[in-house]
Amino acid sequence: MDYFWPCICSLWVIYLWETYLSARQRRVYGHVKEVPSELKAVLDQQTLIKSASYQLDKSTFSLLHELFGQIVLTGVLFLNALPFAWNLSGSVIGYFGLGTEYEIIQSLAFMILLTLFSKVVDLPWSVYSTFYLEQKHGFNKQTPAFFIKDQIKMLILNTTLTCVILPGLLYLCHWGGTYFYIYAWLFTLAFSLVLMFIYPDFIAPLFDKYTPIPEGKLKCAIEALAASLNYPLKKVLIVEGSKRSAHSNAYLYGFWKNKRIVLFDTLIQDGLIEKGIAQCSPNEEDVQVVASEENKVEQKPEQKLGIRSILLRGEEFGNTSRGSHNDMNETKFKA
Repeated sequence: MDYFWPCICSLWVIYLWETYLSARQRRVYGHVKEVPSELKAVLDQQTLIKSASYQLDKSTFSLLHELFGQIVLTGVLFLNALPFAWNLSGSVIGYFGLGTEYEIIQSLAFMILLTLFSKVVDLPWSVYSTFYLEQKHGFNKQTPAFFIKDQIKMLILNTTLTCVILPGLLYLCHWGGTYFYIYAWLFTLAFSLVLMFIYPDFIAPLFDKYTPIPEGKLKCAIEALAASLNYPLKKVLIVEGSKRSAHSNAYLYGFWKNKRIVLFDTLIQDGLIEKGIAQCSPNEEDVQVVASEENKVEQKPEQKLGIRSILLRGEEFGNTSRGSHNDMNETKFKA
């Protein structure tokens, strides 16, 4: 059976549906002209207008970016660019005296080529978003040098992770036989859990600086709030996000009894860290942001989404296995 046209049609149906939903949300940004009565105590008219303008610009950018991505994907499929990239990766390793029997190495070269292509195609959009859209609304704090360094770090990180996970997946596909999808599913699940453990301490600091919050009333207020919600808080950190953006935010992460809260330094009162003020009054907005995040944790949506993601990934591997009738146990390969 020819799956090409059903695949193309499915991609565009999904795209059109998501675009319709985004367009509906975009209309909301344009229709909100006055602060709702419920928010007048915490939001003024000028802030509402600025926020709506920013969201409208972001929505327009997102719609155009997604359309461009959909056209590129369709072009890749129509032009048989993936087989071309696979053959090109074979030529690359052949230059070093390696043949097609080195499947793992060719697959790595193939994925690296796709990563580079994706990065080059998306780079103009990233530049526009950072240095025009965010700059226009006063949020961008990145210099061109900082941006380039960030892009290089992400490219190296993505390539490194690909080189770690892909050989394992290919080996399991050959070794696992009929039930390879179960082993592949478990492998990707284990790898994802390992990444979640090492990300805060080893990966995130590659991009931003994290420091413990100074002793003071703000820290005490956050710890008291966590205790009132039975949230097992171990650390409160401040991330130096002001070099990247003027946006303020906070997030929580961790497993079981080892939870952490991270505040963007843009959320903290100006001069709090630099001056080392230990007895300053906590900014009520800071505590409200953390309270909002802890309330989400209390409702445990991330556990439900995590379980759903695990099950969907298993289903994807299962569907892949049903489409394959080759006996992979007999395949020989070198690495």
